[in-house]
Amino acid sequence: MARSANKGKQSNRKPAKRAPVLVRVDSVVVTIRFSPQKVNRTWYHSWIVDYSLHGTRCRDRKRTFRNAKTWANAIAIKLANGDMEALALTGQDRRIYLAALQNIKKLKVALDAATREYADTKRIVKNADLREVGRFYQKYAQKGLKKIKVPDLVKKMIADLEADKRGEYHLRDLEVRLGRFAVSYPGYIDNITGSQIDGWLRGLKSLARTKKGQGIAGKTRNNYRNAIVELFNYARKNGYLPKDLGTEAAGTTRVHEIKKDNEIFLPDQMDDLLNVAPVRMVPGMAIKAFSGVRTEEICEMDYVTVSLKKGYIILPRRITKSKRRRIIPIPPNLRKWLEPFDGLTIRICWRWSTPQSIFQAWDRVAKRLKIKAGANRFRNSFITYRVAQTGDIKKTSLESGNSPRDIQDNYLELATDEEADAWFSISPSEARLKALRAHAEDLKRRLALELD
Repeated sequence: MARSANKGKQSNRKPAKRAPVLVRVDSVVVTIRFSPQKVNRTWYHSWIVDYSLHGTRCRDRKRTFRNAKTWANAIAIKLANGDMEALALTGQDRRIYLAALQNIKKLKVALDAATREYADTKRIVKNADLREVGRFYQKYAQKGLKKIKVPDLVKKMIADLEADKRGEYHLRDLEVRLGRFAVSYPGYIDNITGSQIDGWLRGLKSLARTKKGQGIAGKTRNNYRNAIVELFNYARKNGYLPKDLGTEAAGTTRVHEIKKDNEIFLPDQMDDLLNVAPVRMVPGMAIKAFSGVRTEEICEMDYVTVSLKKGYIILPRRITKSKRRRIIPIPPNLRKWLEPFDGLTIRICWRWSTPQSIFQAWDRVAKRLKIKAGANRFRNSFITYRVAQTGDIKKTSLESGNSPRDIQDNYLELATDEEADAWFSISPSEARLKALRAHAEDLKRRLALELD
């Protein structure tokens, strides 16, 4: 007794009397009485919690008023709720039980539900301090994030990129790749995990006719991943994901890319193709073969960009992939293919509206000649033969829009000097030149009629 009392407030004189304190919950009243004790001539403060249980008066002593009031509140609540099991406990067990009830009193949740939720959460966060988890949630998850589903987010991002004048090539690429992702994950963007994205990427199959159903190459998978990362970054920037955190997409796996040698046309193959293809295709084919512009760029080019007088093709920023103006010299053989069309102002590939339709038309012609066109073979051929002709990687980089590192890694030593000379000597035959002139005159007449 003395050991316990010595922990409370003490005095040599008997403390003055104090009025009882009543704790009420509904119709239940629990009384707290000031009841000092004298031990070895020293008075110690203590309080009695006085209540009635099943007709029996109960009196519990506490050393401080704070403890007495906490205890009285807990008993009053239990008495009012008819839940008296706790009062059957003794000693430390009863103290823990009632303290736990007091802790969750304002949450309006049962003690067993609270402990179950606590245990589940501890397992989820690997025993981390739940107060820190709560602060993290308060900081990042309760900032009024906007909700949006993946298909709607893709449409919104594409629309914003179009308004920002992003290149057609990039937009088309995003539409294809993110369109497939949106079909697989039509739910809310903030519910998608990195492991789900990785699983989706691993399961992708090729859409190409010749490889349909086969697994995709590492480079293609990385391109899909890049598109998804861009989508998640856009979501974070626009308030659909927390701004201060990395995205789930950023942590996904980037796979190793097995690079293949670039495929190119042989000079004889290109000579056959340009002299057999329908004349409406020839200007675009010749420009791609001997200046290396991208299909997406030539789709937007008109004859105004071809200055035979100055000897350059001048690509404006609005149509280049890098959004940088590019100036490409016109070699003598290309001049011969384009001279009949000098003075025209229409689009060079006026018959086709998309890069895909241009390539498909050219590919059909090449197949009739048993020549494999390939998606990038025109451009690959130009870069390969131009490097072999000039020996100048930096110059070819400026002309083609490829980085010097890319040219260094992928285009050196694929062609000899003799092959390069043969490539840039491919010129129209007299019969082909006559057909090109007739076609150009027809275009000029039709254009003049439209202007009238």
